[in-house]
Amino acid sequence: MAILPPVWENSLLLLASFLLLLLGAEVFTNAVEWLGRRLGVSESATGSILAAVGTALPETMIPIIAVFGSGGGTKAAEEVGVGAILGAPFMLATIAMFLVGASVLYFGTRRTHGQEMHFNEKSTRRDLSFFLVGYTLAFLAALIPNDTISHGIGAVLVLLYLFYLYRSLKSGELVEGEDLDDLHLGLMIEGVIDRFPGRNTDSNHSGNPHSVLVAVQTLIALGLIIGGAQVFVSQTQWVSEEVLGIPTAIVALLIAPLATELPEKFNSIIWISRDKDTLALGNISGAMAFQGTLPVTFGILFTSWDLSLSWGTSGFLNGLSAILAIVSGGLLYLRARRINGKKMTARPFLVGGLFYLLFIAIVVYHVVVLDVGGIAGH
Repeated sequence: MAILPPVWENSLLLLASFLLLLLGAEVFTNAVEWLGRRLGVSESATGSILAAVGTALPETMIPIIAVFGSGGGTKAAEEVGVGAILGAPFMLATIAMFLVGASVLYFGTRRTHGQEMHFNEKSTRRDLSFFLVGYTLAFLAALIPNDTISHGIGAVLVLLYLFYLYRSLKSGELVEGEDLDDLHLGLMIEGVIDRFPGRNTDSNHSGNPHSVLVAVQTLIALGLIIGGAQVFVSQTQWVSEEVLGIPTAIVALLIAPLATELPEKFNSIIWISRDKDTLALGNISGAMAFQGTLPVTFGILFTSWDLSLSWGTSGFLNGLSAILAIVSGGLLYLRARRINGKKMTARPFLVGGLFYLLFIAIVVYHVVVLDVGGIAGH
């Protein structure tokens, strides 16, 4: 006999999946930063590459679980995968950039630079250019009805990201991360040891952890992320089919990045308030370079990759999210090219919020008026 009504039970499971993904991302990022130190990777590479991949892991695992997990093989599961892949770059190029601009305006009175932005335009242009090239190729792959060409584009995207890493490391302009936090697992072990008399006070499991502890925490984090992704996939299908009657891909596109990508990007708000504009913007643009190349390759190779220009279809909504992300990123790229050492205001970043609202309005029109997803008969 069920303790809670099905609606409450599924809602709590969806919330639990969010918490697992967030916790897993935090634990994994903390572990992978220490892993980078143990492997002798530079601090800048650790902050901009390993940590970026760590924070992107949850939304990357969602499509993998959706396609290859226990519920894989169904149309709904595949739609979750496509939506999760498209959601991250769309959110980064719109809402995340909007938050950067809004934060500059909000904290203008306390910032040294006021309402002007001071950042490394060269590294920003590099990140955005790789995103624009990669994501445009990924969009074109959906419009070309030829598997050989699509798979070739997927291979190009992998090479493109590897070239991005090479260029970033060679330039020495990678955004540096802040000091490493203590290893979470080490802190837990020290907390347990402190409860017993005669404890070994010489051990530093958190500030100077053994490589074994780093590896164990990494495995624990992966387990949390995989578990959270598994629950998220099933509950996203429930929200789509039983609650909203909206195409599953759209639900995943809007919800997945809110649970996996957006919380991490709130760090950019903190950095903006501290005049760390390069760090704030690099936190987003570096993630865009990753999301516009590697995860989309998975979508091209292992899903239907349903992006189209056919009005009134869920594929059109997927394609529209990609187009808006490319346009928003393109506008920022062009503005960054024209500043030539001058100061940039927050206005170009606010455009992303308008694109996000436009997308929501078109989604509502498709669902309510055009009945995409069958909500009328729901």
